[in-house]
Amino acid sequence: MIRKNEFVNWLELNTSLSPNSISKYAGAINTISKELNDEGKLQGSLYSIVDSFEVEKTYRTYFAIPCFIDKNHRGNNMYSNALKHYIAFTKDKF
Repeated sequence: MIRKNEFVNWLELNTSLSPNSISKYAGAINTISKELNDEGKLQGSLYSIVDSFEVEKTYRTYFAIPCFIDKNHRGNNMYSNALKHYIAFTKDKF
């Protein structure tokens, strides 16, 4: 939960995203974590990963799964954008 709050604060300070978008991106990281856990591709939460290279690897893993590519497309790239921002956050913060 602490890292999620740090991510939200980072988005507020480093992007021009609306509060609504920030909330959606922070929630999308939780959704992606759950989906990857369900697929057996991740244990725990993406918020526990602070290495940007590991987050980038997780990005590639997530988007290697066709149903998540489709979901991202239907969601106007919300999931890919959330992960891209989280990668930038980990690069900047850690």
